[in-house]
Amino acid sequence: MDEPTNGCEPCNIAPPKKYSVWGITFMMLGAFSCSLMFLLVKLLADVNTFTLIFYRGLVQVVVSLMALQNCGTNPLGPPEVRLLLVGRAAFGSLAVVCWFFGAQVLPLSDAITLHFTSPPFAAAFAVCFLGEPWKPLNMVGAVVCLTGVALVAHPTFLFGSHVEEGKQDEDSDPVFQALAVMICTAGAAVAAMAYVCVRAIGDRASALVMVFYYGAVSLPVAVFGSVLFEGTWDVVRISGAGVGDVALVLLIGLLGVATQWFINLGLQLETAATASLATCTQIVWSYIFELAFLHEALDSWSLGGSVLILGYVLLVAYMKINKKEEVDSKDAPLLPDIESRQTVNANRSCDNSIN
Repeated sequence: MDEPTNGCEPCNIAPPKKYSVWGITFMMLGAFSCSLMFLLVKLLADVNTFTLIFYRGLVQVVVSLMALQNCGTNPLGPPEVRLLLVGRAAFGSLAVVCWFFGAQVLPLSDAITLHFTSPPFAAAFAVCFLGEPWKPLNMVGAVVCLTGVALVAHPTFLFGSHVEEGKQDEDSDPVFQALAVMICTAGAAVAAMAYVCVRAIGDRASALVMVFYYGAVSLPVAVFGSVLFEGTWDVVRISGAGVGDVALVLLIGLLGVATQWFINLGLQLETAATASLATCTQIVWSYIFELAFLHEALDSWSLGGSVLILGYVLLVAYMKINKKEEVDSKDAPLLPDIESRQTVNANRSCDNSIN
């Protein structure tokens, strides 16, 4: 029998899937890491954003390669899922480009709200392509979480224009803004496809392999985005950066690794509909960080939206803890039983070799 191609790195060993609350937990940890990363990005506001994306991708490639090499795992992953791995990385990187385009043309609050419309897309795509169920609780959660996002982000189509965001009405072309809305919404759909790719890959590839692919693809995307939005090919040089700034850039890269690793693990353990809703906690963490570190004023709308999002996610987690997950082929990992046993045996053998 051939040796499993997904390797046996300890970093790929997830907690036993007794309760799928682990999936939600990993998704929330990924959202927390991502929010912390965005806080550091705000502290480096003078640095080209695509320079930060480039170095984040570079750190992801280096760290994931070191971890995979340490465990003797092929960073390219099993041949049968390599196309899905490329798709996951490409969809994720394209979503970033769409997000930055929308953020530059639209008020930031509108772009954020559109960005977090990905959960309904993820649920719909998972139903169509993977046959996953979209349960009533997920449907209610989509409405609750999107409402919470809108309350926190304060989109202009609900709360009026924001002068501080620098989007002057006289400089706005309605047709161009409509195009930006479509592109930003398309970015949310593309991000949902990245989630579906992870679900389709299942346990056949390590979460670290997916981190490697995402980092590798994001390098040329960063260069392309810099040319498109900043008008420069130079994404390597950090002008006027001191030692502290370089340390922050490296920390952003490490947080990028943590974000992708947690999200990949979460999607391997939870359905796309539920897992994608847990990513909405990212806007809650960002709001908390703004209050704590950037001294933003407390806003009752934002506080209410945060309570809605966290309340729903915690309710789902509580329900999963108190009710064992039903044995359902649609909710189970997408890996066949025989391959699952091979993966478990490989992980155990790796543990033994390490010990």
